[in-house]
Amino acid sequence: MNAAATLRTRNMNKRRQRLLAEARFLLASGGFEALNLRELARLADVTVPTIYNLIGRKEDVLLALGADVLNEIEARTTPGDDADPLTLAAAVVVESIALFAENEDFYRAAFLAVEWLDQGGQHHDEVARIYAWVGRLMTSGIEACRAAHLLRGRIPATLMSGLVTRNFRMNCRGWAFGHYGLDEFRRIALSDLYITLSADAVETFQVQLLRRIATLAPSTAGDGASDETRRNHRGETP
Repeated sequence: MNAAATLRTRNMNKRRQRLLAEARFLLASGGFEALNLRELARLADVTVPTIYNLIGRKEDVLLALGADVLNEIEARTTPGDDADPLTLAAAVVVESIALFAENEDFYRAAFLAVEWLDQGGQHHDEVARIYAWVGRLMTSGIEACRAAHLLRGRIPATLMSGLVTRNFRMNCRGWAFGHYGLDEFRRIALSDLYITLSADAVETFQVQLLRRIATLAPSTAGDGASDETRRNHRGETP
């Protein structure tokens, strides 16, 4: 690639990143409806056709933002050489919620936008790839627990990670729709993970998981309200 082509590519990447940064601002400030391509073009000082050339339609902008969120979570969940297996298994839950806390308005709107794309059906495959990525991270953590002989291996890691991932997605909905805050989101999501792992855990690991579950349990006074909230956001009846 010659110098002119390299410079052109660099400039295109800069404009694309500026567009995504302004799209973040619009989502955070006004939600899905605020992400208008004309307004986005004005804020980024480009034309609407430039947005189409660099990213695509509004739906493509949303998918690009979703991919960026996953890259941010991936950067935070890269394990160290001495990482504890249970820490690896919980990394997606812990690190993603910590990320969401840094800009709740944006991450809530981004999640709801991706869910909207999925419900429309046309972009189901792209959204499925996003959640498949989360599932792979979950699977890696569960396989690390198995490699450390904390799990018996009677339940396939992919089956366990699939359950945890589906629950995590439902918990994201509960938070995004305002049924509960990030602290409750974290409590429920970690409880789901620990309960799932305990189904295949060796005895000593199961004891450890049960202790963690006990520390996450809500107070007696809040049990009823918490259970009702959880049923409602999952579409279940009391």
